[in-house]
Amino acid sequence: MSDQAGTAKPVSRRRFLDIIVGAGLLGWLATVLYPVLRYLKPLSGAGPGGPIKLSADEATRLEREHYVIVRSGTSRVLVFEDPAQGLRALSAKCTHEGCTVQYLPGESIVWCACHNGRYGLDGRVLAGPPPRPLAQYDAQRDADGSILVKLGKS
Repeated sequence: MSDQAGTAKPVSRRRFLDIIVGAGLLGWLATVLYPVLRYLKPLSGAGPGGPIKLSADEATRLEREHYVIVRSGTSRVLVFEDPAQGLRALSAKCTHEGCTVQYLPGESIVWCACHNGRYGLDGRVLAGPPPRPLAQYDAQRDADGSILVKLGKS
């Protein structure tokens, strides 16, 4: 019997380089595909749930700047006081490309800085590329002075 059955054949230089190059290509492919797959995967269902009660800091900022953006899960909500001191709440996500909108009290419009989209105080599109109006929510002051935003269709 020969001794070759018990000994392992050494890996050639060519085979070693093939393994290294293959592992490098697999690693590169993973770094390219992972972000693409994460982008295509829908967001979790942790969106807007129940009503949002503004914190004391958010209420103070609303009084000072006339608007505040609050988060609820993965959603952003723009709460502002219109010129008649009425509370309004709209989705803060532009319907064009998802940028965060802001309230311009001097012009009485909701504005998206990304592509100069302009919305009315009721969320309807006034100008720019947004294809749909902003979602409206119900905002009200409670008897104790706290502000409550009810998410869902208004």
